[in-house]
Amino acid sequence: ITGNDKIADVLTKYPYLKEKLINRSPKFENLNNPIVFRTVGFARIEDVAKNTGENLEDLLQFLNEQLNEKE
Repeated sequence: ITGNDKIADVLTKYPYLKEKLINRSPKFENLNNPIVFRTVGFARIEDVAKNTGENLEDLLQFLNEQLNEKE
């Protein structure tokens, strides 16, 4: 997963990551709202990090670690 990947693409391919993100921070709870998800789904991970105040490198490391644990 990179900063240029779209959040919708990542969560469609790896749906379990949505719950991991929500558990990481309440800032991601909007991902459960279908209307909000459709709106922000086209945002890149980089944009999501910026909008939630997350450090991009930390967020990417978290997501990729979750992938590694699952595989």
